Amino acid sequence: MKITLHAPDSGKGYYRGTRFDWAGVFESIEYRGCNYAEQWFENYSPVAHDAVCGPAEEFSPIGLDEVQAGGPFLKIGVGMLEKMDGEYDRFRLHKVLNPGRRTMCVTDDTIVQGHILESEQGYAYEYFKETVLTGPDSFRISHKLKNTGRKELKGDVYNHNFFTLGLLETGESRHLDFPFKPEGDWRAEYSEVGFTGSGIRFTRTLQKGESVFTGNLHETGKGLEGSPNAFVLSDEQTGRGVRCRCVLPMTKAVFWSNHRVACIEPYVDFCIGPGCSFEFDIEYELI
Repeated sequence: MKITLHAPDSGKGYYRGTRFDWAGVFESIEYRGCNYAEQWFENYSPVAHDAVCGPAEEFSPIGLDEVQAGGPFLKIGVGMLEKMDGEYDRFRLHKVLNPGRRTMCVTDDTIVQGHILESEQGYAYEYFKETVLTGPDSFRISHKLKNTGRKELKGDVYNHNFFTLGLLETGESRHLDFPFKPEGDWRAEYSEVGFTGSGIRFTRTLQKGESVFTGNLHETGKGLEGSPNAFVLSDEQTGRGVRCRCVLPMTKAVFWSNHRVACIEPYVDFCIGPGCSFEFDIEYELI
């Protein structure tokens, strides 16, 4: 297995949008002649909100309600951003007022990307994201976020998991399975996708331009908190797939899919007081 990551760079980096964490943006995940994290979108722009591949994480905005339009709020992994008029929209490009400082350390099997930020508003942190090969078919993403400021850091973070499995079309051979019986709120009355006793299945191939979505995905009968944070994405046609497990239970999850990717997005909550730290790992095994 070979993993290639992009280096964060505010001037010429591959990803310069303001939605996803700039650390650990994947260029490719190559295994047994297949790229599991190819470009799934047609038109690339470095400032497009979703121009990211493979496992990609987004932190919720912090301090948004404390300021008026034009004021600064925090997006961990991106920096201090300028608030726009109207409701917050993660899909819009926000002006970066304070990008913080980036670090990177590379060894044969590990890449550690750091983001250190201090702000006049009292938000400050040291964030390190380590991507490490743990075996011939596995890797781990480790996170350590230390609050070095005077204000609490409270919110959630999720991983979008943009796995392509070789750019196969999403259809009946694409399977998603969980260690529990799932339920959730579908955005529409879809005939092409639905829940099973252990996961999600498609009844036909999604066409270009189609997408499906469910919110509040969780273990049946358990509510939104405490469901196991694990899933298996597989393709019956090729036998390729990904097993994923996080050490922390998910507080909720959503599912989104188009004709190229089928993405489970598990959420984890955090509340970090000044001087305290928050750590968690996500483990991936390729099939």
